[in-house]
Amino acid sequence: MKGHTITRALGALGLATVALAVSLAQPVQLAFWNFNESDPLDGTAMLAADGGVFASQAQISINLAEIVFNNNGTGFRGSPLDPGTDGLNWALQTTNYPAQGQDPGLAGIVVSVPTTGYRNIVVKFDVRWSNTASKFLAVEYTTDGGASWNRVRTLEARRGDRWHGDTQENGGYGSLVEIALPSDAAKSENFAFRVVTIFDPDTGQYSAAQPGSNYSTRGTLRYDLIEVLGEENQGGIEGDVDGNGCVNDLDLLQVLFDFGSSGGPSDVNGDGTVNDLDLLVVLFNFGTGC
Repeated sequence: MKGHTITRALGALGLATVALAVSLAQPVQLAFWNFNESDPLDGTAMLAADGGVFASQAQISINLAEIVFNNNGTGFRGSPLDPGTDGLNWALQTTNYPAQGQDPGLAGIVVSVPTTGYRNIVVKFDVRWSNTASKFLAVEYTTDGGASWNRVRTLEARRGDRWHGDTQENGGYGSLVEIALPSDAAKSENFAFRVVTIFDPDTGQYSAAQPGSNYSTRGTLRYDLIEVLGEENQGGIEGDVDGNGCVNDLDLLQVLFDFGSSGGPSDVNGDGTVNDLDLLVVLFNFGTGC
């Protein structure tokens, strides 16, 4: 079946130019924070979302740590990837994390945003480690209001006093953290993601971000450009990957292009992986709506 499918897809390569320009559903900003407030000491304004269709419902909270707004009468400098707003570039500072050996996987920020009516959820953010902050962080999400959490990424600082978005030459990764979440993150009133401190897997204890430093509860993690995105759920035809109302060669070709990847529109059956089962769904519905 797979060989037949690939042969069929190759026959569609005459449409390659069209396929490369296929119009997939465009991501919609569900919530966004850049923290570039005129008064960075105003905690209410700093925690309010700066954009997104669910801005009024979105919330940032913190567990087993503390958010700090006052940096000797001013704010905390934001990500190098933040273009700023009217010359302002602030970020959200956190500190007062658990003592050595205590509460791994529990302390950190929680970003709550409904994903109702949206699928293919993506989260983005930048984070800055201080020298004595936990070197390792975990990104997790929930769809039941925090009763259970699913880990999707482990982050590791390359050095202290650097943003993830700093250049690689300067000790960063040169980009925002960006994570496409599994399909069950979609269409949830109780969706949230969190970034929490975790133990060094080699030592079973917290390690400091900066080599040669010691972990400290007063180490800081700073966040900027927090964003949750999703594609509007059209409730269309099963197997219609590109959402044009017709299950055809373009959908088949897209699944083959994405074969082996995690999630996304080509994960038609929502099991978290683009594989033979997704090809079968497209083939079974081939021609529907055309």
